[in-house]
Amino acid sequence: MGIIKILDESLSNMIAAGEVVENPASLIKELLENSLDADSKYVKIDVKKGGKDIKFTDDGKGMSREDLLLCIERHATSKIASKEDLFNLNTYGFRGEALSSIAAVSKMIISTKRKDDSIGYSINVSGGKITNLKEIQKSSGTEIEIKDLFFNTPARLKFLRKDTTENTKIKEIVLQEAIANPSVSIILCIDGKESIRTSGNGIENTLIELFGVSVLKNLKNVEFGYVGNLSLTRSTKDFIFTFVNSRPVKSKIIEEALIDAYYTHLMKGKYPFAIINLKVDPKSIDVNVHPSKKIIKFSDENKIYHEIYSVVNSALNINKDFTTPILEVKKQTVDFDELDINEVKNLNNQKNSFENFEINDIKRMEDVKEENKISFEENNMFSKKKEVSSFELPSKFSPIKTEGKPLALTIESLDNYAEKEVKNITSSNSIDSIENKISNIKEDVSKTPLKNVRIIGQFSNSFILVEEDGDLIIYDQHIVHERILYEQLKSEYSQHKISSQTLLVPIKVSLTLKQIELLKEKINFFEDFGFEIDQFNDLDFLIRSVPSLKSKDSFENIFFEVLEGLNKVNSKNEVIESMIISMSCRSAIKANEKLTISEMEKLILDLHKIGRFTCPHGRPITFKINLLDMEKGFKRK
Repeated sequence: MGIIKILDESLSNMIAAGEVVENPASLIKELLENSLDADSKYVKIDVKKGGKDIKFTDDGKGMSREDLLLCIERHATSKIASKEDLFNLNTYGFRGEALSSIAAVSKMIISTKRKDDSIGYSINVSGGKITNLKEIQKSSGTEIEIKDLFFNTPARLKFLRKDTTENTKIKEIVLQEAIANPSVSIILCIDGKESIRTSGNGIENTLIELFGVSVLKNLKNVEFGYVGNLSLTRSTKDFIFTFVNSRPVKSKIIEEALIDAYYTHLMKGKYPFAIINLKVDPKSIDVNVHPSKKIIKFSDENKIYHEIYSVVNSALNINKDFTTPILEVKKQTVDFDELDINEVKNLNNQKNSFENFEINDIKRMEDVKEENKISFEENNMFSKKKEVSSFELPSKFSPIKTEGKPLALTIESLDNYAEKEVKNITSSNSIDSIENKISNIKEDVSKTPLKNVRIIGQFSNSFILVEEDGDLIIYDQHIVHERILYEQLKSEYSQHKISSQTLLVPIKVSLTLKQIELLKEKINFFEDFGFEIDQFNDLDFLIRSVPSLKSKDSFENIFFEVLEGLNKVNSKNEVIESMIISMSCRSAIKANEKLTISEMEKLILDLHKIGRFTCPHGRPITFKINLLDMEKGFKRK
């Protein structure tokens, strides 16, 4: 007699349930997506006991008596009819396994009614078996009540996490579905307390209701969603929300493109806040990779990568303000002794929820307590972690005194800058070459985007204070110069134009055995960047030529910085990038280095020509103090 046999139907249903209903969160995902496929505009989810008891209510199409009896059968679905439909999906569900899998491992009551029917129907299901069917009176839509999830699969029940952990997973699922469906009102209640509520009034209202006003204000709308500025960076990838045709998915290629686009904008260990919702031809994707439908495959991954990368990269680099943190004055404390009862009532009224909040109200919400705000300490290097009721300038603040008025970086005032540059031309140059030099410099100046910009001075010999369009912008001089050198080296390397200069006296360096091995492995890269290095003896090497950089540091230090950086990278692109970053960082102007007004002008001018406002390590180059916040700090407003 053979040993192969057909499994009992109830056992096969339990096995299928193990794939589809992994935990309460996956169960809610399946039911919520069924409601969305049924054109629901209102969905309410009540969760108790960490998801073991769930009540699900929607106002969707509902089901007939026949459909109600069929919906708990395996592979029963209204979404597809032939194999061709698998490659042209416009719905969330299609496998016909969700309700049958849930029914197999729970005690469930399904009540439903279609809009045009005079009566509704309800069935009771326990462990996959129908125990009752009756007619009922109810409004149109479907209500599903689940009790004792996994009651008949104790092994699965044993592996559930504690209630708070399961509740967190449920909130994550509902949050994703709410973002993907901003025209649907979704309410999640956990143990009787409302946890998530969206009004269904569009994506921007949904973002306010889920994350708060401050998050929306720091998001930039792009072709396929929203990308956050540097004030919204997080230490995990949990705030990267990816959707394809409004289906929440996990896609490595989408995440890679997004993070690569943020390269040099993010500090190490930080990730962006982003919402990516791609709209693609259903025939160009495969969602039938896993029963959970979380994983997706693209027919042309390269196209998807370059689309996302180019759009996000452009969004980050097109506007300086998007990568510039703003120093905001904290809300002033209120002295209730000085308020009458009517004023107190007005203050209390400002604490109302966002239930009736509209996107146009943002302009009137300047004093609303901002949520999810990244502390200012993460975005700059000289703020102090303390509570303040008014804005205070550091006691060390003392702008450098200059002769006459501070210079303004306008096209007219930069004529002097062009003339100064000409002095660098040697006397051997002809009159024609001098005139050409003047013409080229003035042409560069005329192309600068700077207007209404005035150099105020230097603070602590480290920061350049600039007035731009009525705002005070503070530039970190080291990072400014580092970014300029980084872009210069990157451009020269790509065009094979890095020049080299031979040293009159070679620099002798002593290396460890590990460093020698690394140098010999990467020597070709050093040569590409203008270094000429010979071995002198077993442990000593001579640096005979170096790149033609106007470095503020010794080339010996630059060499060791580059060598140390190479120890942490592997691929060719990573090696090149590491060398460029190390050389630009070491060669840049340092903190505590005094600059003249003309030197500061040139730095700011060169930076604005580049149009990149983060350093290669991802730190911001500038931050802003606007006039309104300053006036609030001094209690003028």
